[in-house]
Parts: sequence; C-alpha cells; structure tokens
Amino acid sequence: MPAFKSSGFQTILGAEYEKMVLQESDSAGPRRNLRFVKANYIKDFTFLGKVDEPLDIKSPYLDLNSLRSREEAAIRQAEADAERIGVGVSQEAQDIFDALSKTLPVRWEKTSIVVLNDVRVNNPYLPENVTGGPPAANERVRKVLELERKRLQNRGTS
Repeated sequence: MPAFKSSGFQTILGAEYEKMVLQESDSAGPRRNLRFVKANYIKDFTFLGKVDEPLDIKSPYLDLNSLRSREEAAIRQAEADAERIGVGVSQEAQDIFDALSKTLPVRWEKTSIVVLNDVRVNNPYLPENVTGGPPAANERVRKVLELERKRLQNRGTS
C-alpha cells in the first residue's frame, strides 16, 4: 500500500498558487510519484513528523517509457473525443448523437450521423430522415432515435 508523505509547502508566484507536494512511495525501489495539490483544496491536515527519506529533486527517477505511453494514450483519447463532436451541427443534433452513441456505434460524416456503418440520420434528425442500410438496421435506428428524441424532449421539459 503506497504511503503519502508530505514534503511541505511550495509557494510559486504568490499565495494563490500555493501547493502541497505529496510524495508517494512503495519502498520497492527508487520510484516515486509526486502529487501536487492546490492548497485551497486542503481543508485540514495533520503534521505527523519528518520523513527519513526527503524528496530528492536533484536526481529524480523518470520512467520515460511510461510517460510516453501515457502521452500517446491521452492523445488517442483526445482524438477519439474530437471525432465525436459534430462540426456545423446544432446542440440538439449533438445531443442526439451522444444519446445514440450510448447504445449503437455512431460517427459523424459531415452533418449526418452514420449508425452501424450503413444507416444515415440526416438533418433534422427525425425518424423519417433515417436512410440506407438493411431494413432491419434501418428500423432499429428509427426506433432508437424515436425513443432518444422522446427522452431528450422529456429531459428538456422537466
């Protein structure tokens, strides 16, 4: 179980940027995680004493492979999130896309929502604007779209 050790307060650029630096270690080697917490998020803390192993900022251990993989994962996630945002569409269209994406695979193709890679939902995103795909898939998308529009309408009125 990792132990959190306070290495003290560090003030940067004035009082409003005051941070608490927490050092996390598991006594299984030189690896440490540092957590920076804004001081205004801390309601209360108790000083338990000075640690035997202070934070050594002169020779930090950085796992570059781990950092690179985390960066790549964050970039992939940001790209995936960006693809889910429609360009030139209304908020209602985006809400419908978000609702459909909870139950069906969807993507944007300009201002059309492509569902199940075959079925298209065109502006104004009503069940009668569902085209393409096999009849069973088309009907399924119509029903899901109808239910999602009702749910969004009810959410807007309540």
